[in-house]
Amino acid sequence: MKIYLLRHAETKLNEEGRMQGRVNIELSKKGLKSASDMRKELADYDIDICYTSPLIRAMQTAFTVVGDRCLIIKDDRIIERDIGEFEGEYKKDYDMSKYGDRKLNLDDHKIEKINDVYKRVEEFLDYIKKEHPDKNVLVVSHSVIIMCILNILNKNSKDIMVDNCHLEEIEL
Repeated sequence: MKIYLLRHAETKLNEEGRMQGRVNIELSKKGLKSASDMRKELADYDIDICYTSPLIRAMQTAFTVVGDRCLIIKDDRIIERDIGEFEGEYKKDYDMSKYGDRKLNLDDHKIEKINDVYKRVEEFLDYIKKEHPDKNVLVVSHSVIIMCILNILNKNSKDIMVDNCHLEEIEL
């Protein structure tokens, strides 16, 4: 089984350096171009099925990249982390690192607890491994979700941010 992890392409809020959790925002012009470029890059990849976050930015990326090649399924378990009161704020104005600490597991400012995010991501991974053991699965989601997946599969460090329209390949 191969899992391809793709972070959604750029939005206007990404461009402005603002935080976005569950805000439902479309891709920017640059984001649409990046998704189109990723389509070309993935043209020769054998992708059997695609799972996407239900947020517009992820769905636009998924449909641009593989919309005519395979089934695309929305899955709420891979929606971005709810960042509560930080939604739309400038990243440079806040230190969010403590909110990724699983020991602290903070939920002040109405932010979703990181351990709750990990739980739903683990459920998602268990499901796709069971349902598609011999398939190549594309997962189009968000930075926190992709970092959780990489950490669960011991492929990354929680300190590494995933750029927009960045692709990771994992063989299980």
